[in-house]
Amino acid sequence: MAKNNCAICGAEVSLISGQKLADGNYICRKVCSKKCFKIFDKVSATLDSVNSHIAQVEFGTKAWNQIFEPLKKTKNKDEKLKSFGVGGTVIYVSPSTGLIALTENRYKIFIFGKTTLACVYRLADLYGYEYETETVKNSEGKDETKHYCHMFFRNVSGMYDFRVNVSNSKSYESMEKYFNNIFGIQKTLRNSINNAKKQIDAIKAVAGAVKAAKDGVNVEEKGAEAFNAMDVATYGDRTEWIKKADAALASVK
Repeated sequence: MAKNNCAICGAEVSLISGQKLADGNYICRKVCSKKCFKIFDKVSATLDSVNSHIAQVEFGTKAWNQIFEPLKKTKNKDEKLKSFGVGGTVIYVSPSTGLIALTENRYKIFIFGKTTLACVYRLADLYGYEYETETVKNSEGKDETKHYCHMFFRNVSGMYDFRVNVSNSKSYESMEKYFNNIFGIQKTLRNSINNAKKQIDAIKAVAGAVKAAKDGVNVEEKGAEAFNAMDVATYGDRTEWIKKADAALASVK
């Protein structure tokens, strides 16, 4: 049986004890593979993406212990966490810090000796949350529909998209409404005027960028303004969320 070495720790691995990555490297299942989240797709990952994810988990777990754990016990309603998901993938949203934590619980023996790992993201970097379903066979061999919220983040080194198990479509709709409200992009009559104003500002910014390109003046600056205006019109203004998150993350030691 062919032998290889773990590209991270150097341990000798076989086809059984090693996980082959998309770039041909191997990592050991006993130690290094376990540093990754179970939902992290190691088959299509490269060594660089695995290392980025491991660093993400190490920092995220520190942030979870230092920021989220105390907030789970807070009595201040403005600092309370909001959680979504069922089963092994649960997210916690902290509006007071502008952060989101994806958690995975590990147990030494059954339900004893629990350790929580976490990936922590800036709320401002959440740019996609879509409803998905999947039909699988249950333990009785019958078809069962699984429901998910597929979440996608920008500006992330490591695992930047994942699926959160939800109970049903209504659970997803509750998540969608929550995030839409946070970002101010809910499509309701009450907000139609604000949304229209954002779209007009975006159109003006794009027009300004086109004119600048023709005149050859401040092309890069005008282009950035146009991009940002279109972003705000589509996804909401996230400036304050970025400030909150960066301040919170800077406090992690």
